[in-house]
Amino acid sequence: MNDVFKEVEESLREETLAKWWKRWSLFIYAGILAAIIGVGVYEFMRSQRADTINRAAMTYDGGFVALQSGDLATARARFSELTRSDTGFAVLAGNMLARVERDLTNDPAAIEAHLKTAAAADKGVLGDLSILKLGYLKADTATLPELEATLKPLLDKEGQVSLLAKEIVAAKALAGGGVDRARDMFEALSVDLNAPQAMRQRVTQVLATLPVRSVDLDAPTAPQTAPKTTSDTTIPTTKPAAAPAPAAPTGQPQQ
Repeated sequence: MNDVFKEVEESLREETLAKWWKRWSLFIYAGILAAIIGVGVYEFMRSQRADTINRAAMTYDGGFVALQSGDLATARARFSELTRSDTGFAVLAGNMLARVERDLTNDPAAIEAHLKTAAAADKGVLGDLSILKLGYLKADTATLPELEATLKPLLDKEGQVSLLAKEIVAAKALAGGGVDRARDMFEALSVDLNAPQAMRQRVTQVLATLPVRSVDLDAPTAPQTAPKTTSDTTIPTTKPAAAPAPAAPTGQPQQ
């Protein structure tokens, strides 16, 4: 009897499993197929990305070799190809193009354009270095407000790149006659623990050449007011009444 019950239970399980498989098998096959396609697409995209990076690296290497050999025209052409790349070589190419333009035409506008392109292509260290190069490029020709506007992304940050930007602004302020502001900025840089040793030496040398901070001893001071005092005694505001005249002696007429 127990064997009969076991056979019935097994038959019921097999029938239930068959019904379940018939209902959900298509979804299982679809899920497996989607997983296979997803893995294939991912591997294909990764392979394509690797090929793009490899081609960009070869183009950059060709431009660098041309630059080293003095073929500036070829170097410009190779680096220009990379400015349209979506890889990290675009930032490097912008900086290299600025160098090529310096050696080939020495055109400040072209150099500035390449550095701006490089700065816009990256928001990290390479982009910050491109902005810093822009600051050095415009330090002699731009006004102090223009230079501060150019270096503002670095002035608002922390780190050594920011300190170098502040040094440029301080030097520009000193060149324009803003001795007090330059002194304040140089003094802050001289005590900043994050400042490189070479920067501290430069700043210390500049501070040694500045005139002594002047103090105007004749400057008017704010008038001092006497402290208010309080008293419990009330001072009368009306004059006291006159004392009565002394009475006349007895027996004499009153005046």
